[in-house]
Parts: sequence; structure tokens; C-alpha cells
Amino acid sequence: MNIDREQSQQLLTRKTIDNSSDPKNAKVMATNFKKNIISVVVIVSVAISWACATQFSKSVLTLDPNHFYAPYSMIYFSTCFMVICYPVFLFYTFIARRNFEETIQESTRIFSPNGLTIKSVFIGVTPFIILWVAANYCYSQALGNISASGASSIMSSNTAIVCVLSWVLLKNSFSFIQLSAVFFAVGGVVLISLDSEFSGNKTGVILVVASAFTAALYKVLFKKFNGNASLGQVSLFMTILGLFDLVFNIVPTVILVVTKVERIDFAYIPWWPLIGSALLGLLFNFLVNFGIALLNPLVISIGMLCGIPLNAAIDIIFRDMKATPKFLIGASLILISFILSTFPIEEIFKDKKCCKPCMSDVESQEPHKDSVNS
Repeated sequence: MNIDREQSQQLLTRKTIDNSSDPKNAKVMATNFKKNIISVVVIVSVAISWACATQFSKSVLTLDPNHFYAPYSMIYFSTCFMVICYPVFLFYTFIARRNFEETIQESTRIFSPNGLTIKSVFIGVTPFIILWVAANYCYSQALGNISASGASSIMSSNTAIVCVLSWVLLKNSFSFIQLSAVFFAVGGVVLISLDSEFSGNKTGVILVVASAFTAALYKVLFKKFNGNASLGQVSLFMTILGLFDLVFNIVPTVILVVTKVERIDFAYIPWWPLIGSALLGLLFNFLVNFGIALLNPLVISIGMLCGIPLNAAIDIIFRDMKATPKFLIGASLILISFILSTFPIEEIFKDKKCCKPCMSDVESQEPHKDSVNS
């Protein structure tokens, strides 16, 4: 009986070696290895771009607020960079040697089956440019009142808000795990708001919560009206969003500057952190769109998850902040909420339950085989 088992192990080992030496299997292994490397690079890039974009935005608003404090103008400047999203996608299409005409036709269907029309573009983009500006403006204003790590931690609760809005607007099925995520997020936000070191200003906390809600509403409505949009469709949408910002959002920006609601002394504009924030924000959006389309949404979720402690580390090391128990517990609760909201935990448990009967069947057959062999 033991000899038979040893022989079966040897056969299994030989089969594994043969599979690894097979050119097809070797090619699959090489492809998977390459994809894993790319996934790791994307995760690190998402974490760094999100954390550093937040930190640069914080620096822009706090370096010299007496001469420069213009969160709305900063959002206008950063969103204008989104114009290059679709040209970059077309460049990628050119490298991949895809048909240009078919690619453009497929991209324009995000607005209507007949492609781009003035009416369809205005109806399709106007609500989203309002939500986009509102979410980013609230977040930028909040950065002027609370720490970057506090703001990013609370902002991560938008995944739990997405769950609630999905139940209401998308009629998604109710989930106990997602409900738990909502409670964890609420508890985390409350704890962080009570912490005087990282978010002593209640106005800042309210602004971040408003930003999280608006961002969640943007995501859910985009899903409701555009469904599972392709990479080309999302890239075209982001480019037109940037064009809308460039053309129409200049009016309120100028009004805020002229009426001195926002302070801009051109001699004191912190260009380096301002440009850094805009470029890193653009990189983050690129990575999110391309990562979801070409890799896996889970990769982006892990990257954003890593961005929360990275933001906290930057605040502690470079801004001389001290990690308090309230912040650590609150951030941990939001991290748990984020994991419950974004990771396919229910599917993992279902797969394990499905595997258990199969394993029990195999184990029940082993004694029979041994008795026959003996």
C-alpha cells in the first residue's frame, strides 16, 4: 500500500516535470509570471501616485496660504490634464496594431449607439463633470483643514457608500458582508474625526465625507448609465470630461479669483507641487482605468489599500505627526471596511464550500483503492 503511494507520487512528480518542459506550458508560465510582475508594479504605482498626489495637494494649500489658497483653481488646473487620456489610448492602440476606425467607433458608443453627437455628449458628461468637481473640491478643501492621511483614510470609506448606493440605484442584491463594511466605515470615520492630531477640524471631516459620498455617487451613476464600459470608452469619456472642464469651468474659476474668494498671488504660486499633484493625479487615473481593463479590479483595490498606510507614514516622517490610538484604530476599521467592500470574500467562501465535498469524495475513495491494491 505504501509502495503504491510512493509510485503515484513519483508519477505525479514526473508529470509535473513533463508539464513544465512542455513548450505550451512554459509559455503559459512565462505569461503568468510577466502578468504577476506587471500587477506588482501597478500596485506599487497606484499606492505611490495616490499618496503623493494627496501630499502634493496638501503642500500646495498649506505652504503659503496668505498668498496662495485656491482649491477650486487647483482642481480646474488638474482636471485639464485629463484631456490627454484618449490620445494616450490611441497611441496604445497604434502600438498594439489595432484597427483605428473600429476602435474609434467602439469608443464613441459610450454616448449613443450612433456615436458622438452634441446632444448626447452634453447629456452624458454634464452631470458627471459636476460630481467630479464637487468631489475633488470638497477633498481639496478638506486637505486645507486636516492631515493628508486622515483625509485619505476617510475617503476610502467611499467603497462602503458605493455598496449602499448600489443597493438603492442599481438594485444589487443585499450582502451581510457589505453591510458589515458600512458599519466598520462609519466607526472608523467617527474615531478619526475625534482625533485632534490628524483631523481636529470637524469642517475638514465633513468635507471629506461629502467628497466620499459624491465620488461614490459618480461611480454608481457611471455604472448605471454606461454599464461595463471598455478601456477606450472610459478614456474618451475622461478626455471629454477634461475638455468640458477646460471650456466651461474657467468661468467659476475666474469669478472666484476676481472676487478674491480664492487667493492667487502669481509670484507665490507653488508650481512644483501644483504640477506634481496634477501629473500624479493623471497617472493615478491612468493606472485605475488601464489596470481595471487589462489586469484585474482587485489589483487597483490592493494598490489603493497600500496607499493609506503610505500616506500615514509620510505624515509621520515628513510632517512630524504622531500616530495616536484613535487614528490607528479608526484607520484600521476603514481598512477592514475597504477589504470587505472590494475583495470577493463571499465568492472565496463559496469556492471553499464547493471544494469540501469534492475533497471528501476523494478521501472516501482512497481506502477502497488501498484495499484493492493490497
